[in-house]
Amino acid sequence: MKKKNNIILTIQKNCKNTKNIPKKYIFEKWIKKVLYKKKNVNLINIRIVDEREMKNINLKYRGKNKSTNILSFKFDLFINKNQTLLGDLVLCKKIIEKESLKYQKTLESRWAHMIIHGTLHLLGYDHKNKKEKKIMEKIENKIMLFLNYEKPYFMKSS
Repeated sequence: MKKKNNIILTIQKNCKNTKNIPKKYIFEKWIKKVLYKKKNVNLINIRIVDEREMKNINLKYRGKNKSTNILSFKFDLFINKNQTLLGDLVLCKKIIEKESLKYQKTLESRWAHMIIHGTLHLLGYDHKNKKEKKIMEKIENKIMLFLNYEKPYFMKSS
């Protein structure tokens, strides 16, 4: 029998303005498209923060004294035989809003891209070199198109 819901999602909103943050079921829809092959029930925590908190977290864990759009903290910890704590996604609402304007994307599309990007990091994907970056961006483009959003990246033909 196929599991209907393969994620358990908790969301913390730690920013003054919570307007225009997607609903939980929307986050779940995006994450499920990334995790469609995963059989375990995957636990993911999402924390939505302001620029100050994001800057502090980025400094503490990456040594970068600036705010960023998303940080992913992969745990991949088996809780029991059917449940895995996949990790945490920390998103900065204000940065995502600024980037949607900068890149001329809808706010919903930008949120979707950040959630997909972060969830791929929880699965072990990265973009530390050109090869990894190309693989990750190709997957992100494919998922975004599947969800009826524009590609976030324009791939060069090889």
